[in-house]
Amino acid sequence: MRSYVHGLLGPVGRKNSWQLAEHAGHHTPAGLQHLLSRTCWDPDEIRDDLQEYVAEKLGDTAGGADHRRYRVCATRR
Repeated sequence: MRSYVHGLLGPVGRKNSWQLAEHAGHHTPAGLQHLLSRTCWDPDEIRDDLQEYVAEKLGDTAGGADHRRYRVCATRR
C-alpha cells in the first residue's frame, strides 16, 4: 500500500500499474494489481484510519496547551 501511494504522489509520469511498480522497485505490477483488484476494502475503516493518521501528523507536536484537532472529511463518489 505504501509503495502504491508513494508512486501516486511521486514523479511518475503515467500513473498505471507498470510505472507505479517500477517506481516502487517491483519487477512486475502483480502486487499492485492484486492490491487494487482483489483485496477487500472497507471504505469506512480506510476513511477512519486516514483521518486519524492525518490528525496525528498535523496536530501539535510540541505537546503544548494548544492541542489542535483536525477533521478530515471523505465523501463517496
